[in-house]
Amino acid sequence: MGNTVPENNVIALDALLEKMYRNSEYDFREYKRGTVTRRLERRLHATGSKTYLDYMRFLDAHPEEYQKFADDLTIKVSGFFRSSYTFQQVAKLVLPEMVSGKINRGEQELRLWSSACARGEEPYSIAILLVEFLGHKLKDFDISIYATDISRQALKEAEAGLYSSKDIEGIPAPTLENHFTHHGEGYTVNSNIKQMVKFSYFDLTSTIQQPFIDIDCIFCCNVLIYLQEQLQERMLNMLYDSLTTSGYLVLGEVETPANSLRKKLECLDTKAKIYRKKG
Repeated sequence: MGNTVPENNVIALDALLEKMYRNSEYDFREYKRGTVTRRLERRLHATGSKTYLDYMRFLDAHPEEYQKFADDLTIKVSGFFRSSYTFQQVAKLVLPEMVSGKINRGEQELRLWSSACARGEEPYSIAILLVEFLGHKLKDFDISIYATDISRQALKEAEAGLYSSKDIEGIPAPTLENHFTHHGEGYTVNSNIKQMVKFSYFDLTSTIQQPFIDIDCIFCCNVLIYLQEQLQERMLNMLYDSLTTSGYLVLGEVETPANSLRKKLECLDTKAKIYRKKG
């Protein structure tokens, strides 16, 4: 498919993104423009639009297209234990200290947040990691894993907890046997794992008001790379404010936090981008 969108058509693109912001719940004005234009091209092709102006007219006539626009711009690619190294380092560097700290303070509540959960693979992976790490101590803790995303369709699929055989490829056999149940041609997440996760809608890019406070550990992986620097910084500061004292921020291997935030965080792993809030 050829590129039907002039690369220098900045004013028209700004107008389109502003229209999206005014007429829907989505704000993509500070996404990286390369990401936006590549994904927007698919919508122009699908709707027969030749220009951004054509597409804006199409949106007026077909308001359901706003959701399709958002679905193409939001990233839903995920996987169970998507970065094995990151999860290994969370188990090694975060969980022992986080759990021992709770025990020493006589606290029983563990609060974690998967801030861009897509179809649920990440928060369910976090739940499985906790179950396997805590073992018989699991009953001693009240665990809440908050899982948010911008895609309502992805959230519905996540809540169902049903995955195809392809989705669960790469999960070790013992993990699959212990935490999943074969269902038709796929697998469902077991109820004890599902009940640990609470799914809800939240757009990380459209607000600076954090939805949760006193979070022990936040996962925000594979998100920042699609955002412009100013939005990255605002989002990271919001996540920082959501952390409890000495809470942990897990960004994953492809992300880099803003320089201003690094001063307030202690880096525990430079590859997995695991940080601890300085108390």
